[in-house]
Amino acid sequence: MSLSVVLRYLYPQADPLRDYVLGDEGLGDGPQIVAWTLDTPQPTPEELEAALPAAQARAADQAEMDEVGAELAERYSLHARALALRKAQTAQEIEEEAASLLAYQQEIRDRATTSPS
Repeated sequence: MSLSVVLRYLYPQADPLRDYVLGDEGLGDGPQIVAWTLDTPQPTPEELEAALPAAQARAADQAEMDEVGAELAERYSLHARALALRKAQTAQEIEEEAASLLAYQQEIRDRATTSPS
């Protein structure tokens, strides 16, 4: 289980350097919560395990959003270059690609907001 992914999912406002600390005690069972300063009770291993699938899905969505964002930035740069070179047809094609990417980005956003937290 990726403990940091689950904790970021369950406590998105928490600061992992201030609100909790993870450590590996060398017992072979991976990272554990070694300090907890949040006002809410520390989650049980069962609660963490139950949240894992949703946390992994949210992390995958975020990674996909980052990738789409990078692709959009590239398209905007290409679009500006096409306009500067007065290549209207190329600029139009890039606009269509960007619109498609924006629609896909919205699908990811919608998926993330409809999944239970």
